Amino acid sequence: MDIEEKLAALVDDPEFQAIDHRLRRFNLFEAMGAVRGELRHSNFLAFILSPARPHGLGTELLLRVLRTVLAKVPAERRNIRALELIVADLDRAVIYRERDNIDLLVEIKELGLSVAIENKIGAQVGGGQLARYKAIVEQKFYKHRHLFVLLTPHGTEPEDLDYIAFGYRDLAEIIEKLIGERSELLSDELSLILRHYVQMLRRNIVEDDKLTERARRLYEKHKEAFDFVSQCQPQPKNLLDDIRKLLNSNAMLKEDKYIPTMLRFVPVEWANVPQLNSCSPSEWTKTGRSLLFEIKAHENNRITIALVLGPSDLASRKHIHSEAAKRKEIFLGLVKPMGKKWSTIYSSELLAASEAKDMSHEEQVEAIEVAWQNFVDRDLPALKAGILEILATPRALVQN
Repeated sequence: MDIEEKLAALVDDPEFQAIDHRLRRFNLFEAMGAVRGELRHSNFLAFILSPARPHGLGTELLLRVLRTVLAKVPAERRNIRALELIVADLDRAVIYRERDNIDLLVEIKELGLSVAIENKIGAQVGGGQLARYKAIVEQKFYKHRHLFVLLTPHGTEPEDLDYIAFGYRDLAEIIEKLIGERSELLSDELSLILRHYVQMLRRNIVEDDKLTERARRLYEKHKEAFDFVSQCQPQPKNLLDDIRKLLNSNAMLKEDKYIPTMLRFVPVEWANVPQLNSCSPSEWTKTGRSLLFEIKAHENNRITIALVLGPSDLASRKHIHSEAAKRKEIFLGLVKPMGKKWSTIYSSELLAASEAKDMSHEEQVEAIEVAWQNFVDRDLPALKAGILEILATPRALVQN
């Protein structure tokens, strides 16, 4: 059987058609671009968890979520019993959004209970973030009992042991079970929206075990066809390639190094400035440059640009860093203290992840072109002038 026949057999396979139909099915949340956005998930969850909102769920979903969270707490650490939740009147529970920067905060005055939920889908938990939110809740609701929850796609265990790991898989199962058991009480509109939400979670946020198993069986059955398709798939478009074209079209800028995730360059007039070309080629860049602009591609199509001071003469590095720190209006995003080898003395975003997620590649390129031109017209001249001014400033005595 040649590859064309194998591809035809794959397309005709009922399991392939079932998967294709399932993945192609219209989904409201995907259509609105509300798949990976933490804010949109938090807004939706605040709505459907709040007993006061006009969705028809009452306290049912809130109770089920809280009971599931509580069941994950070791018995010796539980400060509230499941029976208390079951018999309590949760109608007056209040769901806050972004109160003191906490994604979701549930206040149940009748039970003297506050529940803080930190929602993370794509981003990582910041250093000390969980402890900071915990301290805020414990201070503002000092008379309450507390539950601290970290909601992630796969129920990642938090570093702070006072937090409970809760996954979007748990949430999908709770909602799915609620739809099945209370379908006669739910309006057609709400039932449809909840089904779409669960469908979106299983297609994009958590792994669908049944779909995964079906896909594995299909791959084993049509391995050669899948491998051929995989070999023929187009390479993902790299935004740095587009930026590189913009860079190389500017005669006043010179490329230093390029890899798929990073592009370095300098203004051409820096080539003849000894203080900016004093780095050993074995320490950083083969060109020996000690001050370089770096454009980096991050996850979710975020693109940043930074001016980085590399390893060179310590006295020179300290002088440039300290003088740049005095010129905050020019050297935006300067990082203190100065690093032992590399120090960022300016940084900015050419494209934010929050902007990129709802854009096509062409729209991302257009946004970057605008941001790049703004950088070239505004920030770059100020930075070049600032560096030359710093180099002309008498250097203070620096202790090695």
